[in-house]
Amino acid sequence: MFQPRSLVSALLLVGVIGWTSGCRDASQDDAADGLQPPVVSDAMVADSDPSSLPGPPEKLGVGDPSPGLKIANWIRGEPVQAPLRDRVHVVEFWATWCGPCRSGMPHISELQNEFADEVTFIGVTDEDEATVAGFLGQTAMEDKTWDDVIEYRLAIDSEGWMNRAYMKAAGQGGIPCAFVVGRDGIIEWIGHPGTIDQPLQEIVAGTWDRQAAIAEYKQQEKLQELAAEVSAMLREQEYDAALERMNQFEKAEGTSKTLLNYRVRVLEIAGRTNEAAVAREALVQAAWDDAMLLSQIAWTTATNGDPSDLELALKAAKRASQLRDNEDASILDTVARCYYELGRLDEAIKWQRQAVEHSDGQKQIEATLKSYLDEQADAEQAESGDKASEPKDADSGDTDSGVPAADDETGEAAESNVEADQEPAAE
Repeated sequence: MFQPRSLVSALLLVGVIGWTSGCRDASQDDAADGLQPPVVSDAMVADSDPSSLPGPPEKLGVGDPSPGLKIANWIRGEPVQAPLRDRVHVVEFWATWCGPCRSGMPHISELQNEFADEVTFIGVTDEDEATVAGFLGQTAMEDKTWDDVIEYRLAIDSEGWMNRAYMKAAGQGGIPCAFVVGRDGIIEWIGHPGTIDQPLQEIVAGTWDRQAAIAEYKQQEKLQELAAEVSAMLREQEYDAALERMNQFEKAEGTSKTLLNYRVRVLEIAGRTNEAAVAREALVQAAWDDAMLLSQIAWTTATNGDPSDLELALKAAKRASQLRDNEDASILDTVARCYYELGRLDEAIKWQRQAVEHSDGQKQIEATLKSYLDEQADAEQAESGDKASEPKDADSGDTDSGVPAADDETGEAAESNVEADQEPAAE
């Protein structure tokens, strides 16, 4: 998560990888989730021997040839050998300890089933076979294990060749991270698997604009360089210089959601609340169909210690959840947090319950629900104690029921508000 006035991380963790969307190599958690075994029927056979592959490339990007495969052991599904051609391949890097990786596995399984005739998904981890086998036996959801949930191939990269050839060469430091390889063996897309649906559909359909994707990827690389420059300025509290550098970049390269996100972060860090609010509104509009970024905006806005724009944060979070059919646990968690920061604890609990329902046992999401429920119980207990200590007034209401007579108009209005809250108008 973004923290209130974090300098470097506030700039570098934006764009393709959203909040809670990825894990760093050292950030293991202890949540136990579940998936199912790959019911994969599409075997791939190639002519070349993986051991004959050249060394990992020093640099890899969209539009470059795929490095291929060099797998130590296949845990799930039929082996796939280099070169990756003739059909679309998705090489996704994950780990058993990575909560976002586990959360996305059911969706990847759905995509494997949906595109079974055109796409081969390969999940790659550098953990040992015993660790992966133990994970597959853990409970994922209800009476299913991860072995029951995963529907695609799993492979082990014991010597680190795959990590160097893909992740390191592409400058990717967080997982999960997916690489889509087209039918001609060219890297078509790199990013978080949570945002893979539309690119994958276009790549499979043959409508993908590779040149546009290459241009966008190159701009992202330039934006990473800009982030490093701006971060250095922020460390020296040179806010005007940082904003001017972004203005120069925008004039030369054009605007983008990522650049708008940078601008919001810098203005927040500089304490320029009004300017940040204007930029944030523009960012939400630009990201209206980007669930991951909307959720990130909402979380950052709700947790940065500034109560302004909480309604905008809620609007962004609910739109993000709508885009994911209200089934994405991390986004539901964000909606709940927005309601919590707005002081609407009952709504926060309602949405957090949905987050738990779709979380596949993520402990942090369950812990958040417990904290909300505990706070609600404490408030009810305190209210009950206050009422018990109040002197009884014989003329104040109905002594038989203990409930004072309600004003019809006020009662109707209150009931209407509750109903409107529970069934919000579509945005």
